[in-house]
Amino acid sequence: MVPIDVQAPGSGAAGRLSLAAASVGFGQSAVLALVPVMAERTGLDAPAIGAVAFAGAVAFLVCAPAWGRWGTGWRLRRLFAALAALMALGHGLFALALAGPALPAAAAVALLVASRIAYGAGAAGVMPHAQAALVAAVSEAARPAALGRLGAGLSAGRILGSLVTTVGIFGTAAPLIALAASPLLLLAAPDLVGRPKAKPAEARRDGVLRAAAPLMGIGFALTLGLGQIQIVLGLFLQQRFGLDAAGAAGLAGATFALVAVTMILTQLLLVPRLGPNLRRNLGLGLAGFAVGTGLIACAPGAWLAVLGAVLAGAGIALATPHYTAALVARVPVQAQAAAAGWLASVHVLGQGIGALCGGAAFRIAPALPFWTCAALGLALIAAAARLRPDDPRHPAA
Repeated sequence: MVPIDVQAPGSGAAGRLSLAAASVGFGQSAVLALVPVMAERTGLDAPAIGAVAFAGAVAFLVCAPAWGRWGTGWRLRRLFAALAALMALGHGLFALALAGPALPAAAAVALLVASRIAYGAGAAGVMPHAQAALVAAVSEAARPAALGRLGAGLSAGRILGSLVTTVGIFGTAAPLIALAASPLLLLAAPDLVGRPKAKPAEARRDGVLRAAAPLMGIGFALTLGLGQIQIVLGLFLQQRFGLDAAGAAGLAGATFALVAVTMILTQLLLVPRLGPNLRRNLGLGLAGFAVGTGLIACAPGAWLAVLGAVLAGAGIALATPHYTAALVARVPVQAQAAAAGWLASVHVLGQGIGALCGGAAFRIAPALPFWTCAALGLALIAAAARLRPDDPRHPAA
């Protein structure tokens, strides 16, 4: 692969891959925003809709590392075309379930489950190969900035996916068409040459998972905290500040939107300006997460809770590209997409378990999930401080 400087005018590699990431974020948030429409059109209750979402999450969990192995050796645009076809199939089945003729409950569930499996299987391959392509295409010092730009594309897609559903007050046709067309963004990816496929014996000898385990552990723990925040923030705001359900939902939605914008700005403006120092930059991000979640837990006013959520989001946005770049750099070139795929699965698993833990902790005490996140952030700072820049398995950038 020819090295590409993502900072150089006209290269466009990171920007084009960010469009691919945006298509994944768009599909995730648009489907979530259309859940009320799904319930109304199909008559499914909350447990059934939860089962549908779980099927998609399982498909993503299984397929992310699988695509990391199978897709190696393909030209990137060819691979992304296959992933786009799977995502488009999933969105098409979803649109058919919502806009087609009324179906019996069992048929609606089957159609929706098939749609989530197809979408999850396709979306699972996008970020691992986009991350591996950027790591291989840019210099070591530029990797966190490039991966930050990729993460900003994912966040921007999530915001756009939520916004496009607002036109649903005029009907669901426009949001469903936009949803079905969104995978076409994958075709904007640069047509980079794939890396040679690793031999099984070589992959075992290099100990890919063992080499990446410490940074995967940080990624899992951080997304475990994020999953807790996402599931209980609205309930916490309602309980702590005496809001009604509608008011709490509105404040939580505005907070999540503000957090998403902050994360995008952090990854686009701050990450590229930081020097190549893994321990320092990762520590700063984890500190922001710990302080932010602690501020939510003890906030005497709603605006301080919102500020804490924004600070925590900025910390996550700062930490993620740095540990991702370090993780991928620790494995052989042929295994980088597979390592990124395992990391994507770890992120999904962390958020899912975090949601379960957050709900249980909230039942014990409303502020407990946030105190848990603050303690987790402090523990991660101590773990990150043990990463040695002089160790070839712990690169400085």
